[in-house]
Amino acid sequence: MVLIAVCLLAPGITRASSTNPPPPVHVDIAPTADPVSWDALMKEQQTTPGQASADFFFSVTNISPSEVTIERVQTSCGCTVARLPSQPWVLKPHDDGKINVSVDLRGKSGTLFKTITVFFSNSVPKQLTVKVVIPDSPEMQRIRNQQMAMANRQMVFQGDCARCHVEPTRGKTGKELFAAACGICHESDHRATMVPNLHALNHSTDRIFWRQWISGGKVGTLMPAFSNAQGGPLSNEQIESLVEYLWETIPHDPQPIPAKQAAVTGGQPPMK
Repeated sequence: MVLIAVCLLAPGITRASSTNPPPPVHVDIAPTADPVSWDALMKEQQTTPGQASADFFFSVTNISPSEVTIERVQTSCGCTVARLPSQPWVLKPHDDGKINVSVDLRGKSGTLFKTITVFFSNSVPKQLTVKVVIPDSPEMQRIRNQQMAMANRQMVFQGDCARCHVEPTRGKTGKELFAAACGICHESDHRATMVPNLHALNHSTDRIFWRQWISGGKVGTLMPAFSNAQGGPLSNEQIESLVEYLWETIPHDPQPIPAKQAAVTGGQPPMK
């Protein structure tokens, strides 16, 4: 019995404790391989003015030894359409094909990002992305500028706008000042519909009318305040020179232009 006890307690031999189990063994499990490969997960297109849609395709190949089923695709918004060859779409081993994507560009500008989510029957979804860069058309630029001006009519004298609406007015009076400060908007070929033709007004005017409009403009419209006192570029002397020029050149009590004639002449008074 003594001999047995000595053997059990011999050096180098340890006894596992029931209260302290050995630490678990960690086994690294390789992630499931993607059964398909793509030619790209993101594609980009620079469009041209007037382009109605941006069209893409994503090539996909089944690189697994089994069939892969793409059940459906889902786009991030209604202006983007993705089309499968069939639904569901079954790809046999080593088969490939294309998913066509089209983005409607009408009424849009700037840089767009749209996503297409591809759903598989036996794999995790995959997200594809298209980037569309849309240059601003002159019409879109005008609309955006008008919207910003409606929010802050004085911004026409700030930042980059000052090059066209402030610098040309420096040192000018009368007719030259009218062309630089007023005609740039009121006589533009692309005049906004809310900007009146000063030569075809349907109401009477006087010096007080012109002075008030030039100096203070009108809140809630595109008409800014031109006086220095209200953040505009014109001194009192320049404003008075405009008042006199407009008093001399614009009819004080114009006759209303008949609607039929206005439609033909674009609101311009008949030439004499």
